[in-house]
Amino acid sequence: MSTATLSTPQQIMERLEQIEQDLADRQLELEEAALAWFRKKRDRERDWAVAFASAEGTDAKRKAHAIRESCHVGAEEEGRWEGLRAVVRVLETRATIGQSLLRSHGRA
Repeated sequence: MSTATLSTPQQIMERLEQIEQDLADRQLELEEAALAWFRKKRDRERDWAVAFASAEGTDAKRKAHAIRESCHVGAEEEGRWEGLRAVVRVLETRATIGQSLLRSHGRA
């Protein structure tokens, strides 16, 4: 349902209920994605530290080597986590807009 069709309080309430259900449906998925990402993040940090410690050269070269050796760890998990967070932020924004529309109908 687009915002253009939210012209009555009833339509807005229905849309807010849909958003609430969508957020509830995504909660477990978001929690699982967060857990997977934060576990992989620790793996990435460990791999970075090992690569940095084993590298030779200046600190800048050692850091570049460590990044190159560890950057792939958790990329998929991080992407999933960030993607789900973005969706939730959009839903939260839409809910806020819906609440504002309801308040404006109350004043009209």
